[in-house]
Amino acid sequence: DTKEKNEDPEFVKELLNLHDKYTALVEHQFGSNALFQKALKDAFMDFVNRNVGKFTNADLMSSFCDRILKTGGEKLSDEDVEAYLEKTVQLFSYLIDKDLFAEIYRNQLAKRLLNQRSASDEHEKLMITKLKQRCGSQFTSKMEGMLNDLNIGVDHQAEFKEHYDDKMESGTPTRMEFTVQVLTTGYWPSYPSFDAIMPPQMRLVSNTRFLPLTFSITSL
Repeated sequence: DTKEKNEDPEFVKELLNLHDKYTALVEHQFGSNALFQKALKDAFMDFVNRNVGKFTNADLMSSFCDRILKTGGEKLSDEDVEAYLEKTVQLFSYLIDKDLFAEIYRNQLAKRLLNQRSASDEHEKLMITKLKQRCGSQFTSKMEGMLNDLNIGVDHQAEFKEHYDDKMESGTPTRMEFTVQVLTTGYWPSYPSFDAIMPPQMRLVSNTRFLPLTFSITSL
């Protein structure tokens, strides 16, 4: 299908419903018998790792999470978001190539955070915690580092605003709106970058001499 999109949630929702159906069957009709639990696990490992379209199931699952975690995506209550995250992580546990999911998820997480499209910090932390419980701290260390960078950035921005407001009171002639995100190399995905030379109005001043200020700008 030429209209197939990785953000289409229907395929993942069908997988989640299927898992709910047969998990309930094993629990209630077969008393959670170990043989039936193993049969359920083997069956889901087989077809969850069998990609049927142009997008991998890892991509579809990560994009489903992206859809419910970002603003403007699925319109869900907090309880529904938490339930969907838990069910998706259960499905994720059947994936053999979990690192592929992590890489796709980290890229989508970066876009949500840097573009201020994340609907809830608490839900972001909840999802990372669920992945951490399944795969360990090393699996989620970069994701946790990304959230930490943003939290530190809020504090830095508040300090800069306070400093700038003090300068304004002491006679700075014009107001300048300026926001910077300082990110830790290694936590975030790599993006194409280019050097920018700031205009004189934004350069650092020392002893009435302008000092050249250059930095790297990345685009998502």
